[in-house]
Amino acid sequence: MHTSSIPRLVLWVPQEAISGFASLFQHGILFTVDRPVSLLPFLLSLPGFTADYIENTVQTLFINGVAADRLDRDLPAGSTLALSAAMPGLAGAIFRRQGVHGSLRTQAKEKDASGQAASGFITLKLFNTIALDRGHDLLTEGILVTGKVFHDFAVKREHLFQSPAHLLFAEHALELSELLRAVAECPVVMVQARLLPEGSTLRRGAAGGEG
Repeated sequence: MHTSSIPRLVLWVPQEAISGFASLFQHGILFTVDRPVSLLPFLLSLPGFTADYIENTVQTLFINGVAADRLDRDLPAGSTLALSAAMPGLAGAIFRRQGVHGSLRTQAKEKDASGQAASGFITLKLFNTIALDRGHDLLTEGILVTGKVFHDFAVKREHLFQSPAHLLFAEHALELSELLRAVAECPVVMVQARLLPEGSTLRRGAAGGEG
């Protein structure tokens, strides 16, 4: 799918509203690929993902639900990559990348990638502080999500879309109710945030929200 054919949603929001979108990244953002991509170069291509950040902050990594230690991996279309900072407790120690307790993991057999499609999407999920750290840059650069993911996210967080925020979908200004109907019918949507001038504020309660 060419990104030029994907409808574009522009969100004009105050700076302080951006953190409210962090949980959107837990549901997965999409990257189009036409061949398997190498994991480490893929991470380094993301805004703010420097070698130092990956080494010191990306402590837990799952590929298709299986904890992974190595970064010299290929991700074919259809892969799901999840990144997390250090998680607390024994579970965090077990799943930590190259951690000393990695031997306690349940060993899962890796799937044969030979039958997977050459082109399609890689899904990237970001959790905890990584979503907060990197969400701003990703969202202002523009992300791809399924229409259902964005619909389900937005319908529970209407406060993020209240005045002074405003919405432009496929170059048409829409109210949230109209937007929800429109995106629900879209397989994939490009979402980009633009910051309103300093001094614009959300209504009371807008800085909170669900996780």
